[in-house]
Amino acid sequence: MLNSQVLVRETDFSRLAHTWEQLAEQMKEQGDKTTPAKLLQLADKTKRAELNIAFCGHFSAGKSTMINTLLGVKLLPSNPIPTSANVVKIRGGEKAARVYTNANGVITFDPDTEMEKLKQFAVDGDTVESVEVSYPGTFLDEYSSLLDTPGIDSTDAAHKIATESALHLADVVIYMMDYNHVQAEENFNFTKTLKDRGKPVYLVVNMIDKHLDFELDFDSYKESVEEAFATWNIKPDGIYYTSLAEPDHLENQYEEFRLMLGKLIKDREELVAESVRSAAAHLIDEHIQVLKASQASSRQELESKLDSMEVAGVDSRSAQEVAAALQEAQSHVKALENRSQEARRQMEKDLGVLLDNARLTYYSTNEAAESYLESRKPGFKLGFLFAGKKTEEERTRREEVLLAEFREKVAGNLDFHFKELMGKQPQVYDIRDDEYHARVHATKIEITSEFLAKHIKDGAQSREYVMNYCNDISAGIKLEYRRVGLAFIEQVVARLEEQARSEGAAGHEKLAVLRELADVHQKLADFAAGEEAAKERLQAIMREGDKES
Repeated sequence: MLNSQVLVRETDFSRLAHTWEQLAEQMKEQGDKTTPAKLLQLADKTKRAELNIAFCGHFSAGKSTMINTLLGVKLLPSNPIPTSANVVKIRGGEKAARVYTNANGVITFDPDTEMEKLKQFAVDGDTVESVEVSYPGTFLDEYSSLLDTPGIDSTDAAHKIATESALHLADVVIYMMDYNHVQAEENFNFTKTLKDRGKPVYLVVNMIDKHLDFELDFDSYKESVEEAFATWNIKPDGIYYTSLAEPDHLENQYEEFRLMLGKLIKDREELVAESVRSAAAHLIDEHIQVLKASQASSRQELESKLDSMEVAGVDSRSAQEVAAALQEAQSHVKALENRSQEARRQMEKDLGVLLDNARLTYYSTNEAAESYLESRKPGFKLGFLFAGKKTEEERTRREEVLLAEFREKVAGNLDFHFKELMGKQPQVYDIRDDEYHARVHATKIEITSEFLAKHIKDGAQSREYVMNYCNDISAGIKLEYRRVGLAFIEQVVARLEEQARSEGAAGHEKLAVLRELADVHQKLADFAAGEEAAKERLQAIMREGDKES
């Protein structure tokens, strides 16, 4: 009887996995390049009925230390500096460490002797797809795993993408918080998102050894935590208060937390069966969002225009009225409108070519930057007698050398050509504007000490670091010139549009509004119909798969 039940469960998981594969194929046909891969990952997980417990939270919350403690072996770096752009999976099974790379396939390491190499790979989110470590002798088995995700407070986009991309594979989320940062708004936003997705979420308030009882008794502190989450309408599946620094702390619930994890693993199949269905349903919604996102900027702009634009005598909410009015006024204004838009595209293209070709860094620039960066390192010091004054003078000198270097390159390789290009734009379109010309040549973009300091990043100084720093400075300067240049382009376009309005008579402005409104109506209709049809097809496949399983 037992073997029969196990067979039924395995068959159910296999059928569900096949359903996810069917969904992925449909999504590929819709041009979705991200969600199908997630569904195939979900299918692979479903076939094995694998339980994934994801650890999320801030960098300072102690996720890695907690995982190492739970496992009884130090497999993850525990320092508070962000060390990974990738999600690291740890499961039970035969001892191995694998890095799945985009270009070089799977690279294997010995987790006992080569974890430092593995950590280096884990840092590189651009070339590494995932990192997986299997290790025997822990409370995990080969069908249960822990996911160590990057901190949600990271400013690095790769970290956030890595965390988000792992959530569809997480059956349970452990959200860890530092004792002193529980009330951070980011905690509420993230956990609410997880609960809205139907994920079981357990909160772990770590480092409770920081608590000072004379300021607030611990029971009151716990009440404040629970009330804060309740205010956001967040109902966690459990809250645990832990201290790894003081295992004997009276309020430490580490053992209860560990027992809870053990129960989750024991109930693996039931949890996975519910979780994968929920994840698949969410991925269908995510796919629809991908379809929307493919035209997101246009759609958002057009929807806003539908509500804000008005035309006398025309109901902007009526597609029929808008289409009829547009047909009446279209032919004469079309040529004039095209002229200004084409001028904008050409001017922006010319500006882009100029900025792309402007070289601002040379060998001498890198040398000056290397000297400057060295002077900004902690501990930089010159001499022994009057060292403070000498050191400050040397810092100032090196800063002035680097400022002069960049100012010289900008003046010769960018500023002159920029003003020449921007200054002649009105003449290209038969516009004479002496004030515009004067404003262009009066433009002055300062390269300051603060600008140099702002681009310094933490990290060991190396040749590559210096080159990256110089590139960042160069990119920042060009970004400012691009901003100013686009503003001048807008001024020229405005003059062209003014000409079009005067030459196109009274119907010009009305036509511009009608054209945009008609485009909004058509696109919104297409979007709505396509998205609804796509969602219904996917839900039908899922319903059919559920009937079979």
